Amino acid sequence: MPNTHNDKKRKRPLSADDQLAPAVAPHVIHWLEKRKKKVPDALSADQQNQMQIEQILRLLALKERERRALVRYVEKCIDEEMNGGPKKVELQDSDGEYDIKSTAAASHHHKQQELWPADVMFSNNYDWESSVPADLKEKYCPSNKIRQRTNHLSRNVYFKRITDKDHPAYGEFGLYCALAHAKPGQWLLDYVGRVTLGEDQNKKSDYVSDFGEHSELACDANVWGNEARFLNDFRNTGQYPNVEFNFRRDKNGEFRQGVYVKGVKEAKEKGFDGIKQDEELLVSYGKSYWRSRVDGGDLTEFVWRLPNQPMPPGGKPN
Repeated sequence: MPNTHNDKKRKRPLSADDQLAPAVAPHVIHWLEKRKKKVPDALSADQQNQMQIEQILRLLALKERERRALVRYVEKCIDEEMNGGPKKVELQDSDGEYDIKSTAAASHHHKQQELWPADVMFSNNYDWESSVPADLKEKYCPSNKIRQRTNHLSRNVYFKRITDKDHPAYGEFGLYCALAHAKPGQWLLDYVGRVTLGEDQNKKSDYVSDFGEHSELACDANVWGNEARFLNDFRNTGQYPNVEFNFRRDKNGEFRQGVYVKGVKEAKEKGFDGIKQDEELLVSYGKSYWRSRVDGGDLTEFVWRLPNQPMPPGGKPN
């Protein structure tokens, strides 16, 4: 899974060529203070915000994972300022299906359970690491209101092994629509995993997603989660992404990350009207996810098939 899901709004990451805008330095200081880290005098004294991001990173001498977390947090804050504030968190109880056991789907679910990886704990609840500060956890997971969700498979989706040899994830699992028609904007399920501080995330995991209103946390479905962990990236499938991640809060105030069918305006596919039964659900992991996994970070050769394009002559590259 991606390290970020908001790639469509982010033009490019901060670099040494970016002069810090007036609002950036306070964000850096806030990030440091929240983690009880010392704010360098040079940073506090930089009233004109002339320091560049690389200068600040050298000044702070952070660990690599902390550097990534800080840059991600600053990017998020700048993006919110440029786009009129943070994206609205939906308040609804759309996950009621986690409280319902469907006998009609029992046989189907039994077959799915047999396919479930033995080294992954299935759950529809977030597993919070003890290292997350109590006040931060309380902000997203109110202890006096939280309810435990039933750990059964979703009725909206199903997963199966990919048998198409032209698929970039051939031989692995994919996630598919179980509904006759999933309409644009419809909630399907939540992306669930183990929640840690952003700087504590496992950078070797392929199932990490940003979590929290300011991406200060990470959600990792590597060893804990539900079917959402089988979502594949759209790149090289010949298709556009048809689902997206959106944060929401349920009626009890718990912060959750939902998987939604893309809206008509957000979808790139012409005439998009939702997802039909048995269609694969595809999301964008974000360019930063792939750049960290491709030699040199250049995606030019990595992307060998664009949406709505046929397979190239000779088939899928080895």
